[in-house]
Amino acid sequence: MIDYTEADITFPPTYKYDLNSDTFDTSEKARPPAWTDRILWRGKGIHHVAYRSHMDLKISDHKPVSALFKSEISVVDQNRYRKIHEDLLKKMDKHENEYLPQVTIDQTEIIYDLVKFREPQTKEIIIANTGMVPAEFEFIKKLEETSYCKDWLRIIPYCGSINPGEKCDVKLIVNLESDLDRIYDILILHLKGGKDMFITVSGECQKSSFTVSMSLLCRINMPILRLSKEELIQAEKNNLLYSVPREIWLLIDHLYRHGLKTRELFESSALHEELIKIRDWLDHGSLDPIPGSIQATAESLLLFLSYTKDPVIPFNLHEACIAAATNFQNCRQIIVTRVPDLHRNVFLYICLFLQEFLKYSNDNGYDAKTLASLFGDILLRDVDRNSKPQASRGKANFVYNFLVNDLSSSIVPPK
Repeated sequence: MIDYTEADITFPPTYKYDLNSDTFDTSEKARPPAWTDRILWRGKGIHHVAYRSHMDLKISDHKPVSALFKSEISVVDQNRYRKIHEDLLKKMDKHENEYLPQVTIDQTEIIYDLVKFREPQTKEIIIANTGMVPAEFEFIKKLEETSYCKDWLRIIPYCGSINPGEKCDVKLIVNLESDLDRIYDILILHLKGGKDMFITVSGECQKSSFTVSMSLLCRINMPILRLSKEELIQAEKNNLLYSVPREIWLLIDHLYRHGLKTRELFESSALHEELIKIRDWLDHGSLDPIPGSIQATAESLLLFLSYTKDPVIPFNLHEACIAAATNFQNCRQIIVTRVPDLHRNVFLYICLFLQEFLKYSNDNGYDAKTLASLFGDILLRDVDRNSKPQASRGKANFVYNFLVNDLSSSIVPPK
């Protein structure tokens, strides 16, 4: 440029670098290194002192340069100096902020419709990159929590990278498998090199007989959704009305009447819609026949036993049951003397049904060992349903004892 002066360049090329590194461009364009950032001056009485680059700054694909000058003019306009200095700081701050990752979220408060047992709901949020650099995001866990979200929620994807001008659709999938009055969580969306953003997730939940305690079900005289919240609280104080939950009786009675000769009865997968209809049939109550296929009824029974608030055999007795599994009398002693009455009734009721089911082995193809294996991990289920079953063989052996022996001496008369 005419009449402008530049000092000798003694520093390496200042362009183009990979972000957050000292490595020259490795992208597909592979731009050659160049001195694109320069400082030139013009005027009298100005003398160059220093001219350098700043390699330690890595937030841009450029390395900034600076120069130092001295002037023969001895008097400096302090007001003008401050104004120029402030303007330069503002420009530098703006330039630096432009190269920080920036995103927007189309909504930060997610409210679900009424959440029901094993009836997934999906909501979506859109994360858009409004900055000038790629944005790497990840949902991170809060302090003292083991996961970035509650166990009833899945986030797909929970991390990723978004290029400038692009967006990412994130699915938030709720699937309720426990007894909750409402769901609530605060999600932290973390941007690498940027700020954190917060998203709230909430929704009211519907009660289900599949997730409450068997004790409560034996204390109410009608389907669970016909009772108010206050009535359910009061029911906890009532005397037992039934020896086994009405819902278990309805499912087993239907299997007894229509499924004894059905092959692969407990190993067939039913349609999800059928399971939802049976859930509603049990929770609301109906004079109509139980809906769906006989396989759906069998799967509903397994689900019911897998998700009630408390297992059929209490957790604290599992080790004793497994230790006693080689001897029927020892197993019987635990059931008769240590298992609470209600749980004992349910356990024996199921075993008596399975004994009846085994009378039709030629038709349904099942033997005692297979049924014991199927029901062992359910009747003595682990605290964490998603974990690999522990000591499965011992649990199966325990149940097997009650499928091949006479149970009449195990039935305790009501007090």
